[in-house]
Amino acid sequence: MKVNVDPDACMGCGVCETIVPEVFLIGDEGYAVTLLVPAPEQYRDLIQQAVDECPEEAISAEE
Repeated sequence: MKVNVDPDACMGCGVCETIVPEVFLIGDEGYAVTLLVPAPEQYRDLIQQAVDECPEEAISAEE
């Protein structure tokens, strides 16, 4: 699964990191980065939750 974070849209609120810290981290630049590329299938549901709950709609995921 490919996960993308738009650094221009992300304000670093940390919702994604809270939901699935194995995949997301708020980096030194102040926005979320993905730790696993591609993201393992086992995190699919949590990644989708992070996509759905991102207040800036900065995260996208695709097969």
